[in-house]
Amino acid sequence: MDEEPHAAERISRQPPPFARGARHLTMLTGSPWSIVAIVVALGAWLAAGWALRFPRSWELGATAGLPVLTLVLVVVVQHTQNHDDRAIQLKLDELIRALERASNSMIRVDEGSWEDLEQVRQHFQEHVAPAREGRSEGANPAG
Repeated sequence: MDEEPHAAERISRQPPPFARGARHLTMLTGSPWSIVAIVVALGAWLAAGWALRFPRSWELGATAGLPVLTLVLVVVVQHTQNHDDRAIQLKLDELIRALERASNSMIRVDEGSWEDLEQVRQHFQEHVAPAREGRSEGANPAG
C-alpha cells in the first residue's frame, strides 16, 4: 500500500531570509550577552554625552532612536512568537488526530471565540473534577 507522505515531510528546511534573521535576532536579544551589550552601549552613550557636554543632538539621538529600535524589536519578536505558536499548534493538532479517544473537533478550537473557548474550558472542568475525585479515592491504600 502506497501512503502519501505527511505534509510535515515536505517542509522546506530553508526558511526565508526575514524569518532566519528574525529568529537569529530574537535569540540574540534574549541571551545574557544582550544585557552586557546594553550596559556597554549605555555607558558609551553617557561617556559621549559627558565628553560633548550633553548637546541637544546627543539627547535627540536617544529620544528618536530608542523608540524606533523598540518598534523593530517588537515586530521581530512578534514574528518569531507567531511562528512558534503556529508550530506548537500544528504539533498538538497532530497529537489530537492520532489519539482515538480525543475529539477531532479540538483541532479547530483555536478558531473559536473567547466565549467558545470558555465553554470548552468549563466542559473540561466538569469532566476533570469527577476523574480527580475517583483517582484520589482509589489512590489511598488505607482507605
